[in-house]
Amino acid sequence: MKPLTKLVLLAPVLTLLSGCASIFAEDVQEIKVALMCKNRPVAVSCTASNDLGRWEFASPGSVVVRSDTSALQVTCRGRFVPKFTVTVPAMPSWTLAGNLVAGGLVGAAMDVYSGVGLKYPENVDINNPSCE
Repeated sequence: MKPLTKLVLLAPVLTLLSGCASIFAEDVQEIKVALMCKNRPVAVSCTASNDLGRWEFASPGSVVVRSDTSALQVTCRGRFVPKFTVTVPAMPSWTLAGNLVAGGLVGAAMDVYSGVGLKYPENVDINNPSCE
């Protein structure tokens, strides 16, 4: 078979695979958050928020958030801990990398635009700046 013929026959398959992460990946994820003070977890109340919502939880603990292209803001406060906020950036996921290889730039762009191809780190350990 000629290379051009192979490409024409392969194009519909690649088109179906584009947007793969958008189809198969969930748009929510669980994140474990721990506020550390001198290498020990401290119990605090926290709020996580991004452009798609706001979620309250207790740390150390976990929270389910909606994936988005925007950074996740985690604000914590406790009885003996002053209020402070950290920013958790969204990072490319393995589904996005796979889609880039299988579906090309169009599929990867769809995954980034929808936020499904980006994920926050699964574990967020926050070192309390007031404990140092």
